[in-house]
Amino acid sequence: MNIRCRKINCKFNHAGTCHAREVWVCRGAICETYQKDEEKTDLELASELAPTMPNNVPLRCTAATCLYNRDCRCGANGISVIDDEIKNQADCATFIER
Repeated sequence: MNIRCRKINCKFNHAGTCHAREVWVCRGAICETYQKDEEKTDLELASELAPTMPNNVPLRCTAATCLYNRDCRCGANGISVIDDEIKNQADCATFIER
């Protein structure tokens, strides 16, 4: 599962790709794996210029109403995690309600 991450201050985000051992997306399409890294700033310099590294991260999903949820596994080819600054959380942007 290729996971693109736009939550810049996450400790698992390396140049826009997720490098966690496993990712959990829960009800409400919230990335529960997100952990704030106090060392990182909220600035990112053109992640498109950084070398993209493949990340075959397993993804568990308990967002029961998601179209891609197949027995708590994500059936999408990949997901994008975005920054919800209002709620200060990381959200799965690939979520589509059935």
